[in-house]
Amino acid sequence: MKSLFARIMCRLALCVICLMLGVPALAGVRLEAPARAARGDAFFALAVSDQPAECFVFLWRGKAFAARAELADEAGGQNSALWRAAILLPVPLDEKAGSLELGVAAAAFDGKADKVAPQALTRLEVYDKARPVQKLTVDKKYVNPPASQQERIRKDREKVRQALARPLPERCWTLPLARPVPGGVSSLFGMKRVFNGQPRGVHRGLDLRGASGAPVQACADGQAALVDNLYFSGNVVYINHGEGVFSAYLHLSEARVEPGERVRRGQVIGLVGATGRVTGPHLHLSLIVQGHAVDPQPLLAAECAPAAVSATSVHTGSQAQ
Repeated sequence: MKSLFARIMCRLALCVICLMLGVPALAGVRLEAPARAARGDAFFALAVSDQPAECFVFLWRGKAFAARAELADEAGGQNSALWRAAILLPVPLDEKAGSLELGVAAAAFDGKADKVAPQALTRLEVYDKARPVQKLTVDKKYVNPPASQQERIRKDREKVRQALARPLPERCWTLPLARPVPGGVSSLFGMKRVFNGQPRGVHRGLDLRGASGAPVQACADGQAALVDNLYFSGNVVYINHGEGVFSAYLHLSEARVEPGERVRRGQVIGLVGATGRVTGPHLHLSLIVQGHAVDPQPLLAAECAPAAVSATSVHTGSQAQ
């Protein structure tokens, strides 16, 4: 702890000396991000500076997202303290642009993230993944819900909206995310869905195989943001992992956490079930990043069972859509 404090004080002293001597002290901010990202995916971005920073503000698709800076040593270096911040950012499924600009700037953590000018810029190519069509047969009440259920459905959506709007400033997630169940994939994110012959948009989650009653584990540390029973999604648990990242576990037979409870990566938060709009027991996993549902699969730990996608696999109706 003393050496960390000493390193920070040395850096601050160096900045003061450089200013007194008229020597430029700011070496700039470095931004690391992939060259391309698919529509429907989230990507990992990293900002680095050798000057003290409280946070970094990432400028993406016309919005600003703040991430707290952490002090870390450059690998293999000595006395090379760096301030870093990592963030997940989404490329929505309906993004129209062929490329998007990402900017970043060091800033004070004061809630004025939208008033900064970028200190580093990069551009990402945006591309499409193949999205197959999936035809399913479900109870007709989940295709055309009766009028008596419309108010409940509206309230369900509002519950999810409010849960996703609650901030958790600290970053609790690490990559890769833990796999919540060991089963393989039965239905991919982004598949075009047809229920009982009627088109119903796309599947905004990842269906994982699991026997009824099998334990479901949290993908990362966080806080239970919503534990409830929803019309389409059945029994659900939403976990806030901080800095705009949420995971959601749908169609559970039962939940094993309480709203507001702090959870740990790998903790059992529920059991696999078949509640809500489904054709059989499975886990629907949603990942919501900065308000957009994205494909969890690229961010999950290696699969324990081979992926196998079927046009007649189990279905989920996600409130995160």
